[in-house]
Amino acid sequence: MKNTIVPDTNQIVPAGNPKIEVFEIIGGLSGNRALEIQFSLYRCLDEGKCYQVIDLEHVNQIDGLGIAILEKFLSRGLQIRLINVKPEIKSVIRMAKKDSLFQIIYNEKDRNSAVSLFEKDIAQKKIIPGDSVFKKRHHIRINTSFPVEFKFRRNRETISGRANILNLSEGGVLAGGIVVMKENTEEPVRYPGMVEQDICDMKFKLNGDSTSLVMQGRCVREFIQENSVYAGIRFKDIRHDQKETIRFFVNAHR
Repeated sequence: MKNTIVPDTNQIVPAGNPKIEVFEIIGGLSGNRALEIQFSLYRCLDEGKCYQVIDLEHVNQIDGLGIAILEKFLSRGLQIRLINVKPEIKSVIRMAKKDSLFQIIYNEKDRNSAVSLFEKDIAQKKIIPGDSVFKKRHHIRINTSFPVEFKFRRNRETISGRANILNLSEGGVLAGGIVVMKENTEEPVRYPGMVEQDICDMKFKLNGDSTSLVMQGRCVREFIQENSVYAGIRFKDIRHDQKETIRFFVNAHR
């Protein structure tokens, strides 16, 4: 049985050991595709699925972002093993001087054999470089579906945006289906990117609550998936009452 994690051809496949999953990646581990993989691995992290065999049989490209994402999840304690790593992928890792990643590459091509090796590593407590404590995200995150409006500055121009909040925590949101427009005319404009930009006056209502929340934030990541723009926005300067309101909502809908 296969469980689709993102709406493309990537698959997470349950292994014989319930602790271990096989994550099959289709396409490159670079650019926006790498950010999609990051989104899936964050979900694994949030759900406590800390043992991942990542099958790169259908991956022909990796870049600095893809390498950085692997390193980030290793540092958070996600236990990763790579299989079916092509010579061109190994070459890029070697040129990036990330030799520590070779310690998590199995020469096994068969998934079941790789899972068996992983089981031995777990039993023998072989630790991936950088692993200390399994680090989930700081705040509990729940799936949601309600609209949000916001603003941000780009090239000395104020741009308005609309989106749907797809998940929410005390720390921030994942927004999807982002549409941007000129502030005064609401004329649609081409999405200019907003990663590392301050996000102002994020206005939304929690389901069933007539009170609007107006939050400030910063875009910390973004990616495009099936022609839809997604952004991870971290709250900043959040007031105590706002935090309490979101915490109560999240706890009530866990």
